[in-house]
Amino acid sequence: MPDMSSRLSELSLGSLQTLFETLHPPSFALCHGNFRADFIGPAWLRMTAPPAIAASGLRGWRGKCFLEAGQAVNRVMRGGREEQVLPMTAAIRPSLRDDTPVLALTYGASSPLPWRFVCDEVRQLDEDHLLAMTVIDLPGLRRLGFPFLLTRERP
Repeated sequence: MPDMSSRLSELSLGSLQTLFETLHPPSFALCHGNFRADFIGPAWLRMTAPPAIAASGLRGWRGKCFLEAGQAVNRVMRGGREEQVLPMTAAIRPSLRDDTPVLALTYGASSPLPWRFVCDEVRQLDEDHLLAMTVIDLPGLRRLGFPFLLTRERP
């Protein structure tokens, strides 16, 4: 049976966005800990996402770590070791895309460009998988969403 990432990579961008709209935000308790990121969706998106992320300052991005309620951080590999960079605030709020609740990860006004305009919106697929959409919080771009999968890393 294919893993969750493989199954979601068979879906179109529109199908992933439709799936996202049917899901609910995870609780903070469910999110605690490390999650590995996988780019999902059509091949063109899976191929362009890593260099785009690297160019925006998250070279070596490998996922997110959810800390205490309301706090998260990006995980990157640099020089053969994992680092935590670009902290985020996590809060349940209406989605920029569809106005229904999401766990919104925001970077804040003092973050470097483009991150001050980015919101990662997260909804729960199951106990170990979160479907996320990177949304640019600028007029005309809020309805777009670039999907990625977060998979819990078990110790």
